[in-house]
Amino acid sequence: MRALWQGSAYWPAWLAFTAGTFLLREIWALTTGHPGDTLSEWVWHILKIARNEPVTAWSAVDYLVFGAWATLVTWLTWHFFFRRFT
Repeated sequence: MRALWQGSAYWPAWLAFTAGTFLLREIWALTTGHPGDTLSEWVWHILKIARNEPVTAWSAVDYLVFGAWATLVTWLTWHFFFRRFT
């Protein structure tokens, strides 16, 4: 029998908790008229991204954050659905 910490219940519980807390905050911010409290607004503020800003105007930090995000999404997609990079 696998222990709880070995993944049988831990990962689904962690994913549900993380998605739930994220969605609760996002939905609350959007439905109460506080769109400035969303994750996207926070990222835009921290990275100082202007509306319709061209990619050529990005800073080094913008490229690093984008690269980290693209790498994570690509790796997780291939890892979860194609069983690669294990």
